[in-house]
Amino acid sequence: MRGSPDPTLSIQSKRLSIQGSETPTTKPHKPLVVGIDLGTTYSAVAYVDDRGQPHTIINSEGDLTTPSAALIENQEVTIGKLALKAQITLPGNVATFAKRDIGKPTLSHPVDGRSVAPEVIESLILGRLKRDAETKLGRPITQAVITVPAYFNEPKRRSTIRAAELAGLDVLAIINEPTAAAIAYGIEKHSEILGPQTVLIYDLGGGTFDVSMVKVDHSNITVVATDGNAMLGGIDWDRCLVKWLDDQFAQTCKFRPSEVETGAAWLMQEATELKHALTSRTEVKIRLTFQSSTLITTITRSVFEDLTAHLLDRTRFTVRKLMKDSATQWEQIDQVILVGGSTRLPQVAEMITALTGMEPNLSISADEAIAHGAALYASTIPSRAAANQTGEPESGRLVISDVNAHNLGVLGIDLETRLSCNYVMIQRNTPIPVKQTTRFQTLRDDQRSVAVEIVEGGDSRGRYGTHIGKCVLGPLPAHLPAGTPVDVTFRYDRDGLMQVEARLPATGQQASIQIERHSTSVPSETVDPSDPEWSIL
Repeated sequence: MRGSPDPTLSIQSKRLSIQGSETPTTKPHKPLVVGIDLGTTYSAVAYVDDRGQPHTIINSEGDLTTPSAALIENQEVTIGKLALKAQITLPGNVATFAKRDIGKPTLSHPVDGRSVAPEVIESLILGRLKRDAETKLGRPITQAVITVPAYFNEPKRRSTIRAAELAGLDVLAIINEPTAAAIAYGIEKHSEILGPQTVLIYDLGGGTFDVSMVKVDHSNITVVATDGNAMLGGIDWDRCLVKWLDDQFAQTCKFRPSEVETGAAWLMQEATELKHALTSRTEVKIRLTFQSSTLITTITRSVFEDLTAHLLDRTRFTVRKLMKDSATQWEQIDQVILVGGSTRLPQVAEMITALTGMEPNLSISADEAIAHGAALYASTIPSRAAANQTGEPESGRLVISDVNAHNLGVLGIDLETRLSCNYVMIQRNTPIPVKQTTRFQTLRDDQRSVAVEIVEGGDSRGRYGTHIGKCVLGPLPAHLPAGTPVDVTFRYDRDGLMQVEARLPATGQQASIQIERHSTSVPSETVDPSDPEWSIL
């Protein structure tokens, strides 16, 4: 019902229970897989109807998107618009921007006086989306395709899967947000008459930024290269306005709202509304009262754009870097697609036009495109599975070819410097599937085991990378000399399955580990200096 409150969730001993109306029971339906855009500031869920058309599912408040906010008070949880409004009165009880912290042990700030894992908040948001979808569609929803930023690392992807499991959802696939946008454009808007097109997807959301080069030929989507920043988005624009408003209060009223407990949340809410106003107007008159202090002033769009120019420059730099890394010239780009709510900022379209020499394509909804792409992908999963079982070709199949967003390598010891080093086995933006074999060697005489530590990203010494698994080969035969060859093979397939194999050519002895990129079972470990050592040849 429009405007009706959320069902209430209770948190008890790590278990989530729902109080309120249950999912309607109707005659059995065939399973429906939904697509979910789990955003930093707003989230959306979509499905594909019997005619193959995607639709965003309206939530219980009548909106297309749901604020990604959770109010936790007295063991009860409220998700969405009401939680967002409660930031002013109960700032310590509201969790926002959990997507920024996903993959970490806890949120960056306590909620209701305690530490909370980000995936718990994300699970509550997913649970709200799930219940809204079940209510509107009149059937249980147990499966989903969820999107994540292309530049999300392994712990962030695993935690997203864990959040979905806590919400009672089986995640059939995790796809990158720019890829989902490309699917929505390719299936919904791209005419087959146009033929293959090279499309630049610029995705600036509430909390993350991605840019991808994609070749689109209706249902054939080929990602050429991707780049981004998981800590850059619309909330950073908001924070610039927060600081500006706080400074204006200090200059005019000799008082900073940020120094009061509820002031930061109030400033953020006013800054967000001010940003939205400056999106459509070139000048906004401000009259704000906080406690007993009133600020009367004016801000222009040009001032706002000066305040946030450094943020826009970071996205411009990333776009240029992507073009350079992919060896693509601007004249080779057919379309520039803008997705993500923050692309409504006039400065974004102006920058893209100046940079590329072409007007951006605004034919797909900035708020709905990613959820629609996920739903379209989800709709193909049953037919793809059936085709795989029968061996028959699938008509009209959606074919996606992606790349890995981060370098994948192994940690070892450099023979010359004796320092830890990161040997990259698969360079970032390498098309998947891929197989790569490299020969390493043992570090010392009579070494009895070899540990292949697998790392994602990081610098040349392995610092700042994400440890995603370990393959141990041993026990090795006694009395092997230092420098004995060890072959390491990486296999990375289309379904996100990575297999790492270590083999001793002298004896044929081998060991392997299989890493499911969307699994939650492999811990992110740090290197233990006491582990078996090995080095790069």
